[in-house]
Amino acid sequence: MSLHRGLHLAGLGLAARARDPWRRSFALQTAGWGAVDVGIAALSSRLQDRRMRRLPDAYARAAQEAERVMLRRVLLVNAAADVGYVTLGVALARDARPRLAGAGVAIVMQGAFLLVHDSIHAAGARPAT
Repeated sequence: MSLHRGLHLAGLGLAARARDPWRRSFALQTAGWGAVDVGIAALSSRLQDRRMRRLPDAYARAAQEAERVMLRRVLLVNAAADVGYVTLGVALARDARPRLAGAGVAIVMQGAFLLVHDSIHAAGARPAT
């Protein structure tokens, strides 16, 4: 299990025990991101498998290059969305209401992680020069 997924499971455990509205909101937001991440990973895997089966030779240089280009585009779009998540999270984290502030901090943490993750992988998917 990845560290990232483990943190999401910890969020569920914390939410079940948290009495403080800030901590409960933080934990529920973290667990919610985990559910979304699992869904995205499962769907992505199925779509990739389907694309690979449709190609005459999924390991041909042209097929691999097309996959690299598509992956890079997706990662760059995701990185732009991640900036939006962080911005929204910061706004919520500054709210005086504990439930919004707790969720906001969780959104900032998730968005920042995703921004770094997507940016690193997008850089790695650049064409060879």
